[in-house]
Amino acid sequence: MLENNDKQKLEQYIDKIIKGIQTDANKNIKAGMSDKQLIDKVINVTVNKFTPESKMILSSTYNMLMEHTLSSVKYADAEKKAAFYEMDILKELNGKFNFEVPKDMEYGESREEINKWVKSGAVVIVGGLISISLESWIPVGIAVVIVGIMALLLKDEPKSSSKGIDAVISEYLMNVKQSVLLWVNSIEKYYDARVAQLEREMID
Repeated sequence: MLENNDKQKLEQYIDKIIKGIQTDANKNIKAGMSDKQLIDKVINVTVNKFTPESKMILSSTYNMLMEHTLSSVKYADAEKKAAFYEMDILKELNGKFNFEVPKDMEYGESREEINKWVKSGAVVIVGGLISISLESWIPVGIAVVIVGIMALLLKDEPKSSSKGIDAVISEYLMNVKQSVLLWVNSIEKYYDARVAQLEREMID
């Protein structure tokens, strides 16, 4: 389980990325970029920043969890520690996601992909947020999720919105942040379940 200060560090790191994207978007709004161009630019920047960063966030989350686990007296025994390493939870976690950035990112395609994931149970949509289920065997594409959040936000009108463009961008980035935090939470739950399984096996 993540400590509160670990969660705060991760959230601050995510906030720093979001703030940079927001600052860049504000400059483009002032420069008079069209709404469609701005939305496309923000999505591309967000995808290109968060796709590699998400892999780092996953590794950081795992390392924080592992450090906490191995500091327990339960793992003072070398054999139990070896059993933990042999499980290779990080490899399992990495196998559940696709960290590639697609060449073309379209609203319609991302929406269709996410609809498939919803039907398979790989993701759950709550409002404008996308929650990833790690119980699914389908590797979820992080980039597609990030594009899909905007597709959900703008519904069937990716080129326009009744809201001001600054409000759309702010809501989008907030939804990206909350979806990433939900993702971190799912990593934590999966990790905890795997460690609990190992500890039951060690008792047996």
